[in-house]
Amino acid sequence: MTASPPSTDSAPPTSPALLALLGGALAAFLLTLLNRYLGVWVPLPAAQSVAGHLASLAYLFPLLLALMGAAGGAARLPQSPGFLGLVGLLLAVPMGMVYLLTEKFRVPVPLPLFLTANNLFLPVGVILMGVALGRKIIKHPNTLLALAGIVIFFDIVMVTMGTVAQAMQANSKLISLVSVGGGSPQPQMPLHLSKSIPLLSGVTIGPADVLLPALFFAAIVQFPRLKPEWQIPLKRTFWWVFGLLALALVVVEVTALPIPAWVPMGMGLLIANSRYAAFSKQEKRDLWIGAVFAIFCAALIIAGAKRFFASQPKEPVSNQRVPKWGWQVGVVRETGERFVTGVLDGMPIAKAGIKPGDVIESINSINTSTLTRNEDWFKALDDAEKMGLVVRLRRLGEKKPLDVKVTLP
Repeated sequence: MTASPPSTDSAPPTSPALLALLGGALAAFLLTLLNRYLGVWVPLPAAQSVAGHLASLAYLFPLLLALMGAAGGAARLPQSPGFLGLVGLLLAVPMGMVYLLTEKFRVPVPLPLFLTANNLFLPVGVILMGVALGRKIIKHPNTLLALAGIVIFFDIVMVTMGTVAQAMQANSKLISLVSVGGGSPQPQMPLHLSKSIPLLSGVTIGPADVLLPALFFAAIVQFPRLKPEWQIPLKRTFWWVFGLLALALVVVEVTALPIPAWVPMGMGLLIANSRYAAFSKQEKRDLWIGAVFAIFCAALIIAGAKRFFASQPKEPVSNQRVPKWGWQVGVVRETGERFVTGVLDGMPIAKAGIKPGDVIESINSINTSTLTRNEDWFKALDDAEKMGLVVRLRRLGEKKPLDVKVTLP
């Protein structure tokens, strides 16, 4: 006797879905590496120039498309939600370990491990967890549409008053540490491992921003399996969500406003699929109950976030004194040093010959890696107004550091 071949109708094939997941994730990973290291070989335009914005968006759009493609591939995987959720949790463990080592125990982590955990393992893990959640909690098209409305409200609250707002006010590194394309300074990173170079873009994509598309797509893919007449077009949803997210990225890039990413996602889902809504009286009542519950949960999160971040050390941010010298500075993620992101024509920094991309090793013999708080940085600049400013720079193409004297008019 011979065994009959397995049926191909019971579940979608694994290979194309897995290739889409891995291909999208690897493409996104390579793009984040390009963002970080392209400045080694190619002079990049100034960050706030028109050319700089265009270069940033030319990086961000493919990154978003790759991550959403990975989410679409994961949504078609035939494995059980429990299995996918477990694998997702395991893939998120390396980034959790990196966070504990660098931020809690101040132990240096090899740069390749940091980048891989941050920009490859974490997004894939979050996508798989999103797929598992989508299959578990969304069993009806009405539920999907109701969820889209709830997440729009919820994310507005989180960004304006909740956890994200509190983290930004506290200048916490947690958000950038776990964001795709981001990553905050690693304590005690050896100098020879640092790459102090300009970036194509400083805009990052948070873990929740890849979880929600995976959750939406997983629900849409499984609907026809639950009931044949529930045929919701995945492609239409994909492009509406991508288009509105891309528009939001343009606003973030140009204005630096913290746009709640779940808002364009939820709007894209509603626009693409509102025709499938058919709520009964019972379901409408349940929606009102869910809305009240969401408001209650949001209030608890806001209160908890305020309490948590109030106990964290604050790093006040002020840019009022920066125009006096005429430069804009950022922080090198791996070393904590400052680097020049832009200079104002005709101002003291520009007249001294300092250029965007220069890494500031020290000012008046004070290593900038020790000026971990913005208030320390500005105090050093205040002192320099009285004694003069001597800046030691590292510049690409120069073998030795440069000492530049800057004087105020």
